[in-house]
Amino acid sequence: MCVVCSKPHILWLTENYPPRRGGMAQACDRIVSGLRSSGIKVDVAFFNYSAVVFKPACQMNGRLIVVPVSDSPAHSLNLLFNYISDPSNNLKYTHIAAFGGAIPMLALPVFKVWMGLKAVTLLRGNDFDIGVFQSGKRQILFDALKASDAVCVLYSEAVKRVSSLISDAKVFCIPNGIDTEDWQNDSFDYVTANNFRKENNIADNQLVIGLFGQLKEKKGVVFFFENLLKTGLQEKVTIITVGDVEPSLQAWIDKKILGKKESVETTEIENQEQVSEPVEPLIKLIQLPFMDRFELLSLYPVCDFIALPSHYDGMPNVLLEAGTLGIPAIAARTGGIAEVLPDQQFQLTFHPGNADQCRQALNRAFELSKEERKAIGQALKSNIENNFSQSKESLNYKKLFTTV
Repeated sequence: MCVVCSKPHILWLTENYPPRRGGMAQACDRIVSGLRSSGIKVDVAFFNYSAVVFKPACQMNGRLIVVPVSDSPAHSLNLLFNYISDPSNNLKYTHIAAFGGAIPMLALPVFKVWMGLKAVTLLRGNDFDIGVFQSGKRQILFDALKASDAVCVLYSEAVKRVSSLISDAKVFCIPNGIDTEDWQNDSFDYVTANNFRKENNIADNQLVIGLFGQLKEKKGVVFFFENLLKTGLQEKVTIITVGDVEPSLQAWIDKKILGKKESVETTEIENQEQVSEPVEPLIKLIQLPFMDRFELLSLYPVCDFIALPSHYDGMPNVLLEAGTLGIPAIAARTGGIAEVLPDQQFQLTFHPGNADQCRQALNRAFELSKEERKAIGQALKSNIENNFSQSKESLNYKKLFTTV
């Protein structure tokens, strides 16, 4: 039986919160803000690896508790427990929530018992996909799931996977959402996008494909580039990457795509200058640094497609952002990606890691007319507006915490 809690007060544990960058921090901020706006008090304990001092501060309908993390997560958790158990702070919580990272999940089972709280674990992509296969993290993950009164995941396949491992877990699916009314292009964005194409000499008959976000091996970037080269279509495309790139991945791009030579030390003649012919990149590639999400409103319209070739993933904010603007995706059918894409998108998708299907999707993308691309993008936009709005996401989280 569900017991309704009229005034929840949540202790929210996370390693991902602004000013930390990335989709998880963005999602955490969005969910917490939605709960607070609905009248639920949320105190965010942010385990910050850059912080030096323990620092609580009041915010609207809650507080932010910055907890420094050094070599000892145990020390950080003891500092936090001292603060929240101090009678002079008058902190009377009803729920504890673990969102993103090992430290929150490490704390949840113990804090739950010591404080007599209801516990909710909110699983993001890496917490489960990677944690379940790492011996050092698997026990932390399983302890948190077993101690939770509710487990929240982003897509339906994750419900099956968690339930099959933890048979008595109560698993709920709440997908990511986006404010479709606030997230829209205006005329200035389109003018800026057109100027970007001109300034970067992108021909009208060239397709532009965007890779947005924190780019790392799990995102399938090497896999995508290799299969694009095998299609022989590389001269007809410009790739734009936006965001932080994993060093090993950047080294691969420099060598394999941009043709940059590694520095060679000479021993024959000291200080000898080495002169080499410039190498033409295999693919026209424009790399941009991390940008604030609202800066991206002028960059998404540059793209004819976004690419999401992830080997495994949760539900990327990039897909919702681009899709809300009507930009179709060339994507792997993995995690929540498959559930956001409408049927019209199927021809542009592939099973994660399937090279033949990836090349077929790329070939089909190049065959589509401008009108066909627009129709697919509009179908994606409509699906997001109807099923993945931020208002629906906030309502579902409010219901979860008031009924657990």
